[in-house]
Amino acid sequence: MPDENLSEDELAKQLKGKTLRVYWYMLRHPEPMTAREIQRGTDLSSPSLSMHHLEKLRDIGLVDKDVHGQYTIKRDVRVGVLKLFVGRGRMMVPRYLTYATFYTSVTAALSTMLWRFFDWYSIILLILLISMNLVLWYEALRVWNEQPFPEEQE
Repeated sequence: MPDENLSEDELAKQLKGKTLRVYWYMLRHPEPMTAREIQRGTDLSSPSLSMHHLEKLRDIGLVDKDVHGQYTIKRDVRVGVLKLFVGRGRMMVPRYLTYATFYTSVTAALSTMLWRFFDWYSIILLILLISMNLVLWYEALRVWNEQPFPEEQE
């Protein structure tokens, strides 16, 4: 019987290691898949190991299994490292990437206008914007490298 009433902390404890890798892979590939397809996609050693993690996900109410043996995401939860990502399917990106892109655009637009009014206020504003951009891009890349399962080689 699936337990769908787990708290966020309990879900985070259950969703780690290879189980998290399987869940991450399924979030990135939302179409129904068999245990063997998931095993190949996540580089697990056997379909039975894949099945073990899928059944664990099913027990906590995150995955459904149909009559053909295909698994699909039932519930999209963002706990632990998953909180740092937004989007669905192949478009899952770090939250900081959105902020970094926006503020880089603002900095580029303002820097073209600030050269007309070149004074010490403009220099301070530009330095603040550039330093904020550096922090945001650093965080976006750091989170990208922490994803549960790196990009597939296709």
